[in-house]
Amino acid sequence: MSLREFIEVIPRDEVIDLRDVMLDAELEPSRVLLKYDRDEKVVLFKVKNSDLNCVGNVLNSRRRLYRYVLSAENEDEAYRRFLESTREQSKLKERAFEEFFTHLKEVDLYAVPFIKFFPKDGGRYLTSSIFISCLDEICNASIHRTMLLSKNCAVARIVPRHLRYIYDRYRERGRDTPIAIVVGAHPSALLLAATSPPLGVFEISLVPNLLPNFFIAYTPKYGLPIPAPAAVVMEGRITGELVDEGPFVDLLNLYDSVRREPMIVIEAIYINTDEYFHTIFPSGKEHKLLQSFSREALIWEYVGRVVPRVHRVRLLEAAGSWLHAVISIEKNSDGDAKNAILAAFSAHPSLKMVTVVDPDIDVDSEYMIEWAFATRFRGRDSILVIEKTRCSTLDPVSPDGVCDKVGFDLTIPMASNKEKFLYASLG
Repeated sequence: MSLREFIEVIPRDEVIDLRDVMLDAELEPSRVLLKYDRDEKVVLFKVKNSDLNCVGNVLNSRRRLYRYVLSAENEDEAYRRFLESTREQSKLKERAFEEFFTHLKEVDLYAVPFIKFFPKDGGRYLTSSIFISCLDEICNASIHRTMLLSKNCAVARIVPRHLRYIYDRYRERGRDTPIAIVVGAHPSALLLAATSPPLGVFEISLVPNLLPNFFIAYTPKYGLPIPAPAAVVMEGRITGELVDEGPFVDLLNLYDSVRREPMIVIEAIYINTDEYFHTIFPSGKEHKLLQSFSREALIWEYVGRVVPRVHRVRLLEAAGSWLHAVISIEKNSDGDAKNAILAAFSAHPSLKMVTVVDPDIDVDSEYMIEWAFATRFRGRDSILVIEKTRCSTLDPVSPDGVCDKVGFDLTIPMASNKEKFLYASLG
């Protein structure tokens, strides 16, 4: 199944087709993606100087993620299905690369719809690009924002995880890192490429656990296993030359800083004009949901080991769906809430704040969360502070990745008269 087929399954009233107007690659796609993101609409569009059909806001809806990617009827089932899909690698079915892609005669990245999303961005970007790299028997798939530099050169933000590890090992051998950059793969591949399994677990080999009718193909130049079909595949090398990358808007709607990152030389471009070129709007709902969902699932699992029941987990959108988690639980003792806080920090080390509430508080309602703070916060007894620990470098007050974390226990004390704490309603 392809991304195009995935879009065709979605109800027509959830898809906005704007392909009759060619958009300028600078800022215009952002305006339409943001406009329809509020109502969780998928957007089809085209960019000037490219023949490719673009699509954005694909997974900006939990309902769409749960139903069409995870085949789940509710949140617990979605978390469970996702976690099960990451447990064991599958044997991958192979197809010939030439069945899906046409080799462009000339390498010209200006014909690929890189987009400038915000006025102060460092340049035009790809935002759904899956990087496939292999080192000996180890392969890795991960998503990296990718900035256009020239007709045949780009640069990506490569965080210190598995792709960086592979890159460093190639540098030690005095070699560039062969890379395949894939845009427009099925959302199941994108979701699993956004996870962080242990080194040696190839994220693409997990995709058949969600999508049985899934294929890979090997790239012509470097023999890298890529999800197929897709809209664009670029083969090249990550070099040792460092260039500026950024600024770029991150999950928190802040401009990430400029960094020196390795330059990527693109040696071949392959396209499939029948497929959709996926664009993720930075800091939009899709960006946040793709980045956060695997962390929510882990929090659900970890907290579920230390309390009687986890009802809901939510990484709050206003905190980039990254820095602040709200968890509703049932408890057997007043210590359960603080155990839940510690478990959540362990599951997602980038968290800065965790708020634990009772099941009657809707974690999707900022109003009810604030109401719980107002009516159930008990001063020092409600606070757990952990000093000088690892957190997210996206946090502007923690550029070195170290911060104080805080947990809030907003649950009703066990010995209290619970009726005094309940929100009055007519229902």
